[in-house]
Amino acid sequence: MSEASEALEVTGLAYGPHAIARRGGKVMFIRGAVPGDTVTIAVREERRAYAYAEVTAVLHPSPDRRDPPCPYLPRCGGCPWQHIAYDAQLRAKAAIVRDHLTRAIDTQDIEWDGIIPADEEFHYRHRLSLRVANGQVGFFAGGSHELVPVERCVLGEPALDDAIPVAQQWIGRLRSGVGRLEILLAADGARWVLAAEAEGTLASHDDRVSTEFLAAQVRVAGLVLRGRRMRRVWGDDRCRLEIEPELGWSVRAGTFSQVTRSGNRVLVRAVMGAGAFTNGQRVLDVYAGAGNLSLPIARRVATVVAIEQSALAVEDGVANARALGLSNCEFRRQSAVEGIAAAASARECYDTIVLDPPRSGAADAMPAIVRLAPTRIVYVSCDPTTLARDLRRLVPHYRVIRVQPIDLFPQTYHVETVVTAIRAAGRAGG
Repeated sequence: MSEASEALEVTGLAYGPHAIARRGGKVMFIRGAVPGDTVTIAVREERRAYAYAEVTAVLHPSPDRRDPPCPYLPRCGGCPWQHIAYDAQLRAKAAIVRDHLTRAIDTQDIEWDGIIPADEEFHYRHRLSLRVANGQVGFFAGGSHELVPVERCVLGEPALDDAIPVAQQWIGRLRSGVGRLEILLAADGARWVLAAEAEGTLASHDDRVSTEFLAAQVRVAGLVLRGRRMRRVWGDDRCRLEIEPELGWSVRAGTFSQVTRSGNRVLVRAVMGAGAFTNGQRVLDVYAGAGNLSLPIARRVATVVAIEQSALAVEDGVANARALGLSNCEFRRQSAVEGIAAAASARECYDTIVLDPPRSGAADAMPAIVRLAPTRIVYVSCDPTTLARDLRRLVPHYRVIRVQPIDLFPQTYHVETVVTAIRAAGRAGG
């Protein structure tokens, strides 16, 4: 790395782990800096129009700089914004969403709602996603694949505080190659489910080891080893969330759920408001998972069709709909593109489409959505870059009327956004 001794003024935060400064017309993406800092840097990767750098000295700290409570920082890359005051994090996330959308579409008539903060800055995750290397459990260091072993994560709910060392014991006894580990609060809210992602087939040794380990660990409700063609469960691998009042939801390890229970309830309320759902409506929920949005929508409308390609999630969704008595919620196991295209080919009509895709967005599904021509679209996004790209494809046919950012991931740059769009006058599909 080459060191630069001149002082730089940090002006903003990028969508990512870096703050932004300029040197000689070049954008400097600086890890560990805060808007308002005056810093010196070491450049670690030089490009023509920009460079990546790290802070070597903070000459004048920003009023928004703070000492992070995590003992694994600054090495651990799991919380790249923890050194930034929470109010500043919120301002930056709202600005990032607005900036991405403004550069992609005409935002003149959009109603911009203020970002909804998290109930808690720390201790909000009911599940932790960790890396495994050489039998150790932790997170990758920032900008690398070097593992930082940890024994506790300040983002986990208090009930998870002692779980990582126990999970470490289990991982250390396995012979199957493991690269990732998830720790979840079990359905009882007190015990844990440990779910490891294995490479290849299950080593026969691990069946006996896991059975014995589960029997000896009163705090562990279930163990899961899963791979490309394998899923082995010992004990009970379910976790339970309350999606909204009097609507409980049970899913197995490996089925997607939001990382924060209180934040998920906020998200569901925002989607219900954006959809303006009423009796008699037909709604298509795409990338539906196990029905985190489908099930509360089904309480408000005539029919919900949920499209999801994960067999595990569909099974959980069907079981939840049956347990809740929601016979108007139909799950179809298809990819988003296949499901929407099939609905369009069958000339099915929907008042609203709700979509909650992964970070990669829904680019492939946009043409089929336009063809299906719902009156309203509610797009739930966890990545403003792919959201802006997808909305650019929608706006010839739809008008974005409302944007609601929500902070589900304090101490990180990730931000959830709920976008409401309505079909433009005179447009009946493409």
